Amino acid sequence: MSEAQAQLKAANEQVMKTKDEQIAQLSLQLEEAKGTSQVADFRTEASLVNYGLISQLKLLCQQISQAEPLYELTTAINQQVENARNELDQDEEIITAFLDWQDSEQGKATNLPRISETHKDILFTEWNSQMMKAERAASRCKATASNLIELVNNMLYLSNMIS
Repeated sequence: MSEAQAQLKAANEQVMKTKDEQIAQLSLQLEEAKGTSQVADFRTEASLVNYGLISQLKLLCQQISQAEPLYELTTAINQQVENARNELDQDEEIITAFLDWQDSEQGKATNLPRISETHKDILFTEWNSQMMKAERAASRCKATASNLIELVNNMLYLSNMIS
């Protein structure tokens, strides 16, 4: 037998030994896998996880659908409060102008009933109090809407629906 043949035989034996070792490792891994969960168990578990994710997605969609009308309502309330504040300021300017006019010569000559400055102050103090209550309520509503929008965005981000 030549030296080349001897080397080839040694190489073949080495390859066979390596293959035998690989087969032994794969057999060992198969034996270990037989003791773990079966395919049916995996499918059952995957179905349960999938059902849970679908339920969470439905809840998320429900929260999103509730958030939009609340945001629109908040915007409408804030607009109403802003309009009411502008109207109150305009009314105060008109009444103040009327008080100044009634003290003028032309106003005194008309003989119209006089409005007392203290009555105006009492009236506008009450109106301002009501406006401040409405503004606080609108502010709370706006903060709640912002919190809700932030919550929905966080849930979308955490569920990997947006990045």
